[in-house]
Amino acid sequence: MRFKILLDVQKVPQAYRMYLLSFIKEMLKKGDEDLYNQLYDGKKKPKPFTFSFYMNNFNLLEETAEYEMKNATLIFSTSDVRVGVAFFNGLSITQKYDHPEYPLKIISKQIAHEKPITSNVVTFNILNGLLVEDKMKKTLLISNPSFEQEFNIITNKQFQALYGRPLYEPLKICGHCLKKQVIKETNRHANGKTLFYTAQKGVIKLQGHPEDLKLLYLDGAGLRRAQGYGTLEAIQLG
Repeated sequence: MRFKILLDVQKVPQAYRMYLLSFIKEMLKKGDEDLYNQLYDGKKKPKPFTFSFYMNNFNLLEETAEYEMKNATLIFSTSDVRVGVAFFNGLSITQKYDHPEYPLKIISKQIAHEKPITSNVVTFNILNGLLVEDKMKKTLLISNPSFEQEFNIITNKQFQALYGRPLYEPLKICGHCLKKQVIKETNRHANGKTLFYTAQKGVIKLQGHPEDLKLLYLDGAGLRRAQGYGTLEAIQLG
């Protein structure tokens, strides 16, 4: 399930992912509190969703580390029908999000078109940033010879946790046009400090089992998908 939400918001923090995640968590909790408690039970585990954020006519205010904009669009994607229904139900009973610094209003919401993934080769546009690290937490770029192997290791672990199985077939990278993207972020574990993540944005062509590629399309790829990384848009099959 894929949703497109138009937001009336004029300012967000530069490190906006945790702000948006708080909004998403509130919608899930409103829509299905039991499900929310299952997803956020204090245990560190992958979540079956991803999201990306598009700002319309934005400008970075460096002195305050904020983005100002005309409005924005949030893309939320999940393979889990229960998660999708909870999120949409939460949106349906919400008109505004009363954040103390960055309030927003929901202008419109719609179920977005999903492309059917039937091919074993799909070209994806990465809507935010693809984050891949090795077991030492060192960022890997596409130019690293270990990138494909570590990407498969990460994906297999996520599939096992989320779907109870590994990949049907190893993923192969058939082509790419990616550029490095350094992202400023913070979270509740950072004690107010700014964190920096090195991700990659652009186009990547993957070969694998169609069911595996479909789940990557719906739930995202790489690390921290449910924190606003790795959201994919299928742009070409085959």
